[in-house]
Amino acid sequence: NPSSATVKVGQTVKWVNQDEAPHNVEGGPLHSKTFGKGGTFEFTPKKAETISYVCTVHPGMKATLTVTS
Repeated sequence: NPSSATVKVGQTVKWVNQDEAPHNVEGGPLHSKTFGKGGTFEFTPKKAETISYVCTVHPGMKATLTVTS
């Protein structure tokens, strides 16, 4: 959550797992380890692009990160 977000190049994005279930972030340049409740993953984009990603533990959990310059 949310299923889409927009950030600028150089702006750090942080995913925080607030669920009991483990999650990960996979797609394009995004490659996290699986992290449990309270775990986090951070990414700082270096170029403008649209990144589609998924939690491979729960393939129905999909989202898009739009990076603008």
